[in-house]
Order: sequence, then C-alpha cells, then structure tokens
Amino acid sequence: MSHLTVDISRKRHYFIPGQEKPVFLPSVTTIIGAMSDKSGLDVWRKKVGEEKADQITKFSANRGTMMHTHIENYLSHDSEDKKVRLLESLKKTHEDGTAAGYSKEEMAVGRKLFYNFYLNNTFDRIKRVVLQEAMLWSLNGGGYAGRTDNIYEDHSGLHVVSDFKTSRKPKKEEWIDGYKMQASAYFVAYWELYQVRPDRCEIWISNEEDSLPQIFTISRTEVKSWYSSFLDMVRDYHSQYGGEIQEYIEKISKDGFTEQQSIS
Repeated sequence: MSHLTVDISRKRHYFIPGQEKPVFLPSVTTIIGAMSDKSGLDVWRKKVGEEKADQITKFSANRGTMMHTHIENYLSHDSEDKKVRLLESLKKTHEDGTAAGYSKEEMAVGRKLFYNFYLNNTFDRIKRVVLQEAMLWSLNGGGYAGRTDNIYEDHSGLHVVSDFKTSRKPKKEEWIDGYKMQASAYFVAYWELYQVRPDRCEIWISNEEDSLPQIFTISRTEVKSWYSSFLDMVRDYHSQYGGEIQEYIEKISKDGFTEQQSIS
C-alpha cells in the first residue's frame, strides 16, 4: 500500500491506490484534530505566547518522532539477542536522527522515552509483529486513513492494535479519548482490509517525568463505542470539508493525474 500523503487546505490526506477514480481520505489525526474542541489548546497558546507554544509543539513532535524511530528500528531488527537488537537499533536511530537534522536534546529525550519501554520489559508483551507503520483506510462515514504504529500478536495468540504516545507527564485516562478513537479507527480498518478481527487495542504512553510507561487497554466492546464516536467526527468532517477534497481532485484531474505520478 502507498504511504503517499498530500496537504489539502493544510490538512493531511492519504492517496488511496487502486481505485477507479482518485481518492484522497483525511488522516485519522486530522479528523480528530479538526473536529475536537480546541479551546483548551487556544488558552494554553495565549498563556505561554505563540512563539513559545510553537517551540514546545515542534520539540514535542520531534522527540516523539525519535521515540517512534527507536521503537520501529528495535522491533524490526531480526536478532534474537535483545542486547544486539538494542545496540544496533540505537546506532541506526542516531544516524537517522542526525540525517534528519534533529537536535541533540530532541534525540536524547526521544531515546529516554524509548528506554522507558525497554527497561520495563514492555516489548516482551510482543510475540510477533504483524504490521508496523502500515497504512490502513476505510470508506466508512465518508472515509479516513492513517498509519498504525504497530499490530502485534501476543503470547496468547491474540492480535493487538497498539499505538505509541509520548507525554511530558503521566496521563489520566479521562484525558485520552482522542487516542482511544484513533486506535479504534485502526482496529476497524485493519479488520476490513485484512479480514482479521483484532482482540483489543492498547495505548502505550511514555512520559518525560518518570520512567514508568502507561498502558491503557481498549476491549472489543469498548472499541465499538469509541468507533461510533469517531464515525460521527468522520461524517462531520466530510460534511464540512468534503468540498475542499473534491476541488483538489478536480484540480489534479485536469492535469491528467495518474497513480504513478509524484504529488507534492
């Protein structure tokens, strides 16, 4: 599957290959961000100032990317020896971060957040990685797409949709409704595309304040409820922004769009 993304009116959308006509679906995070109440975020930005808020947001995103890169490199390494996997993935991640231009502090904090999982043996929950950084999509409610962090098989043979998050401090469960909707969206999309029904979702959160990772579990029954809430957002998003998507498709169609061409 293609990971091709484009910005439509400054919102991330995924190109869906293999369709009769060009199809671009908003990302899961784009939908949740656009349709959620942002009043708290606006208050925070005014409190710290726009420049400082931008700095904090950029740093948080970059150290989060570095943590995800550490996890991806570690879990994709084929060595059975955990220490070998660790050392080689640390080396590769440092090279990746340096090449991408991340600062030493961003890389150091990202590494610390990864270590929170590693030193607490959180990765031992995983028997086999099924998918990693894979694009998933669904046409439900008008359609959505996204890349799931990880789908794995646990030691009981159950399929788990896991999403990795970073935080400055431990999270209370009532703060992570958006995360639960995101994981539930991937749960259903994976089920539809691969005809395998996962058994649960997990939200893994590593924070800067302490070394104890948090894992929040979402059962199949809970997924049904969270997915219903997410679909309401999907429908509202397409109702509000569907015209922008159609305008973009019409624009590129005039230029003779094909799946093989590069889109920027």
